[in-house]
Amino acid sequence: MFRVTNKMIYDQALYDLRDNMNQIWKWHEQLATGKKINRPSDDSSAMARINTYKSNLSEIEQYRRTIATVTINLKATNSSLGDLRELLQMVKDLIIKIGPMKQEDRQIYAKQLDGIKQSIISIANTKVGDRYLFAGFSGDQEPLDPITGEYKGTSDNIVVEIGKGVFIQSNLPGSDIFSFNFSASTPADAVFSNGLGYNPTTNPNEFDSTFGSPFINFDPDTTYVTNPDQTYSAGPPPSAGYYDYNNSYLNENYIFRAINFLQQAMQVDAAGLTPQQKTEIDKRIDKAYAYFEKLIQKVSQKEADVSLRLLKLSDQDNFLQKLSADNTNYLSDEMAMTPDDYARVNLLIQMKEQSLQSLRKVSSDVMKSSLFDFI
Repeated sequence: MFRVTNKMIYDQALYDLRDNMNQIWKWHEQLATGKKINRPSDDSSAMARINTYKSNLSEIEQYRRTIATVTINLKATNSSLGDLRELLQMVKDLIIKIGPMKQEDRQIYAKQLDGIKQSIISIANTKVGDRYLFAGFSGDQEPLDPITGEYKGTSDNIVVEIGKGVFIQSNLPGSDIFSFNFSASTPADAVFSNGLGYNPTTNPNEFDSTFGSPFINFDPDTTYVTNPDQTYSAGPPPSAGYYDYNNSYLNENYIFRAINFLQQAMQVDAAGLTPQQKTEIDKRIDKAYAYFEKLIQKVSQKEADVSLRLLKLSDQDNFLQKLSADNTNYLSDEMAMTPDDYARVNLLIQMKEQSLQSLRKVSSDVMKSSLFDFI
């Protein structure tokens, strides 16, 4: 026959007292912290859901920080492109203004292009924080050499994740607009002129008088040359192809060459020029106008592209903001005490305290009993 000893009675009583007091303490802790769950042991399944919501919120916050950084960069890019477009429009307006002028008068306005070139260089070397905006992955160095015009950044598109499976290009490589990278076959002054200028008397169809003899039987109204090393019959050596009237370095992709092309045509000394030579200069100025129309169109397209990316960022941020609010609400539902929870816990505490009082009384009575009480 199983015997119930006094020690067993005492141990059970103490266990029941301790269990009731622990439960009351947990309820008081809930009232004090305002949380239904203060440790994993309180509710393991609820704690798993809470950890999921917290992980979601941390991930959303990281995406939103990325969006904020990319937004700053793209807004700065869009602003720079707007400034660039205005400068190019100034050049285009200048061409219209000087069109009917005599060559002597055009020389006066040619100096204005120096200031515009310097402004464009400043735009190309724009910094946001400690990074150059148009340098690609080489953001720690100036993307455009202010002396040679060489683009020294990378042409990479930097793509970042702004949501699960949602990606966006966060930059605009300067190589898309400002200049080009040198190669072994590129003359050292392929971007900026060497200063010798355009001489319509000796080299009527060359941009610069550095290389070769004048082109023969060359029509300056033909289309762009796609191969920069292309030559013409009885023409100059291949390197001169970088300087001919229609070469591939004089188009909407190379702003500085287009400006130099225009500036040197404006700076030609008109003294002693024949009517045909003056006509050649007019053709060059007309050609420059076409260059700048293409440049403005290209920059405007880049602006539109960046604006669309900014709109995508805004939409994604709004989506993440709502997602964050939903997860915050779910987390609150799992953790935070509601008015009904406070009322329920207070009632449970009252009931448990009454039960505890009864347990104390019964335990006290039992523990007072001795062997003589049963004789």
